[in-house]
Amino acid sequence: MKFYKVDLDYESWLFEKNYDELSASSKKIISEFEYVFFLINREEAILKNVKDYDTKYLEQLKLLGFSIPSFNPQATTFSYWWGLRNDKELEKKLNSKITSAEIAKKHGWGFFSGAIVNDITQLKSHLKLYPQIKKWIIKHPHSFSGIGHYLFSTNEIKEEELSSYLHEDVLLEPVYERIFDLGTTFIVEQGKIKNFFIVENFNSQKGTFRGGAGASSVDKFKKYIKHKYDYELAELIVTMNKIANLYLEAGATGNIQIDSFVYQENDCFKLYPLVEVNYRKTMGLVIDSLANKFPEADFLEWRIFTKKELKSSSLDSHWVRISPLGGHFQSFFKPMYLS
Repeated sequence: MKFYKVDLDYESWLFEKNYDELSASSKKIISEFEYVFFLINREEAILKNVKDYDTKYLEQLKLLGFSIPSFNPQATTFSYWWGLRNDKELEKKLNSKITSAEIAKKHGWGFFSGAIVNDITQLKSHLKLYPQIKKWIIKHPHSFSGIGHYLFSTNEIKEEELSSYLHEDVLLEPVYERIFDLGTTFIVEQGKIKNFFIVENFNSQKGTFRGGAGASSVDKFKKYIKHKYDYELAELIVTMNKIANLYLEAGATGNIQIDSFVYQENDCFKLYPLVEVNYRKTMGLVIDSLANKFPEADFLEWRIFTKKELKSSSLDSHWVRISPLGGHFQSFFKPMYLS
């Protein structure tokens, strides 16, 4: 039987010079979302858990058909579960937003008017090339879920604030009129694509993940997007396969998740194929796992709220809590039907 630890601090391990696995920040993120292990993992396992779980909560998950591990918080021998941790330099490269931006620019898949900058002079020079664009975003190349992103307008540039984000190479890009966000996951085994699925990601303007929607098959998901947005996914699927194969050629041997979005320009919907690539597990696997529990549904939504947001939410009684009580974030799912 395998021993696992849910290393949701994987990006910190990859990119932070002073990474500390026992730090408060690492423990916090793992404690909040460690439960996704129960929703994704399908094999018998022992978990080196950070959080204690109520028996009633675990029984509820069992009734939904999820596999609950044994627990050993004191385990000293285990495998990390969220990230591969096989080849650190390769994983740095494949998870970096600079890598994905360079690939996107080269192939016409994104970063159309973007630039990689590291000081205020470079930033201002680039803005002058696009005087018609007023709203911009700075993205740190090694962050996740929108952490550390900075939105600003050329009508009100605060140089001191901006400069605080420019201590390394960052991505500078216009803010698009996003209509919806997509995540395409390729299941890769021994360097070969075995399957793929697509989810809609519910993201804030800064890219903070707040849940998503998925279906038990790609065909069902295509119908869901067509119904909701009157948009066809044929172009996306072709392009995603090209991107995935480029990452395989670059050395990827495990799952590849590609973030994309559809935006509106001059009353037309346009595809921005390559925002970034996650060469690790992602929350898309949670959405897919939940959707597969309800194959009769047309699609399924999974939503994440803060405690404060939950108080003012309008969730009806058909939403099912899937997160343990007590965390800052609470999540719920609901199977949906188009007719």
